[in-house]
Amino acid sequence: MIAAVLSVVALAFVGGCIYGLWMGRGPVHTPFGVRANPGASIAELAPIGFMTALVAFPAALVLTLAAAFPLFRLWVHRGYASVPAYVGGGVIVAMIGATIIAAAHVFADFLIDNDFLFAMLLIAVSGPAAGFVVWCVLRRSLVASSR
Repeated sequence: MIAAVLSVVALAFVGGCIYGLWMGRGPVHTPFGVRANPGASIAELAPIGFMTALVAFPAALVLTLAAAFPLFRLWVHRGYASVPAYVGGGVIVAMIGATIIAAAHVFADFLIDNDFLFAMLLIAVSGPAAGFVVWCVLRRSLVASSR
């Protein structure tokens, strides 16, 4: 489960860096006319990625402890060992996280629209990726224990 949290944090860092490049694109209206906005500079990408990872870490930790750990423990108990089962578990956990963020966005105006879409995209990618990471770690531990 630690590997799953770390994979989510790593994806959040990379996603934050990519989002930093993308979010500033488009025309900027200034008193002197409209000019192109090149987005964040290269020097700003690492701090944006770091901030994204910093926000994703506690969310990933809580979702892992509250939802993923019991779900994947059930998966192991039932004998599910295939990649689709674990990726599907990651999708289920991601849907739980997406539901929480969507509710916070609707009822508390949690994020602005572009940030909300980015958060949903990040969750949609991170859940299945974390499920795959858990499958890889469990597969390695089962192979090592059978020797």
